[in-house]
Amino acid sequence: MKLLNKITLWFIGIVFLITPITMYISRNNIKRHLDDAEIARMTAVNDRVAQQMMAGEKPDRYTHGRPIQISTVTGPLPEKKVVVTKDNFIAEDLGEKECRITVDSWYMIGNQPYKISSFNYVIKSEEIFRGMLSTVVWKMLLMIFAVSVTARLLSRKIFSPLRRTMKAIHSFDLKQKDKLQLPETTTTEFKELNVFLGKMTDKAMEDYAAVKEFSENASHELQTPLAVIRSKIELLSETNIDGVQAALIGDMQNAIEKLSHINRSLILLTKLENQEFKVSESIKFCRVVKDVIATYEDWITMREIALTTNLDKNIPLSIHPALAEMLISNLLSNAIRHNRDGGQIKMVLTHRELSVSNTGIPPQIPTCELFQRFKKSNQSNDSIGLGLAIVKQICEVNGFEIEYDYADGWHKIRVAFYKKQTVNSETQPAAAAVAV
Repeated sequence: MKLLNKITLWFIGIVFLITPITMYISRNNIKRHLDDAEIARMTAVNDRVAQQMMAGEKPDRYTHGRPIQISTVTGPLPEKKVVVTKDNFIAEDLGEKECRITVDSWYMIGNQPYKISSFNYVIKSEEIFRGMLSTVVWKMLLMIFAVSVTARLLSRKIFSPLRRTMKAIHSFDLKQKDKLQLPETTTTEFKELNVFLGKMTDKAMEDYAAVKEFSENASHELQTPLAVIRSKIELLSETNIDGVQAALIGDMQNAIEKLSHINRSLILLTKLENQEFKVSESIKFCRVVKDVIATYEDWITMREIALTTNLDKNIPLSIHPALAEMLISNLLSNAIRHNRDGGQIKMVLTHRELSVSNTGIPPQIPTCELFQRFKKSNQSNDSIGLGLAIVKQICEVNGFEIEYDYADGWHKIRVAFYKKQTVNSETQPAAAAVAV
């Protein structure tokens, strides 16, 4: 859920929580003020009637047409000269609940004590509540509408820097060596966020550059000692040695070759990340596939693997020739190495994709993890675990999409010469799409 929607829902929830409480308080205050005003009025009427009686006048002016009762009392006057009584009852004639306030006042007029009573029916609490309810409902509906509309209008301005910042983060790439460009803003919190993101990305770029430089230097510096060790082992193998020494020298040579292979693969991955393979023109991809297959024919024959191909012709593809050869070579060698003797390999090439399928044992880890560096399905085999990582990097550099599936005893790697389109994106060809 978006931040704006969460804030709006929280605000509306607070309004729904506070409104009943404020309605209850308002109803009680209104009821109390109305009752107090009526009590004060009837008390003043009683005082006026008593004043007229003290002056020897008849209280017709106030008693006529008013609910006032005047009666004599016996005994002394009570300490409390004014008593207010509130009665709630059901009126027999109307069948509705009524609220009556009675004000009893005691006066000494001459030598005779008198009791003057005034009463009146006042507005009930339920009537006040019903009168407020419709007003409050309309008020809440208007408030919800106003909050929803104004929040979205204000968010276009208030949250605009945040959206631009998120867009800049999504487009940021360490490999481009360009600093993160963040929008200007007057909001303090967004300023602090931009400062933090700027420092974080600058530090990430420095660390990435340092690691990249170290890996490049280490890979290049390893070439010389590896060559020296290889030459020394070759010279040693030409001397008089016994069978045990020959086996040890063979193991050393295999280890040196594997280390050299790892070093060359890491150098290749570094070059791919640095985008050192520029594409100047399209190549005939089908011809490259046939050349690579011819290179591996002896290995396929030795393993007694049945190779089935279905290759379309005239498939021009925008990819560097060296990368095209590496891509096909790694896929085919992977299919041979992880196949069983007497197994099968199927290669299908169309204008839209290249698929390589081979028989073999099920992978011991999820197939998606096999594209990571030094990840192998079987840790005991002679693979260094960089072949599919190089394939993945080649696909990313050229805008291809790669998938690896295993089903019914078949491993299938599919390289699509286009990228899948998202639901909201416009349908556009990939940067390295096939020219049909």
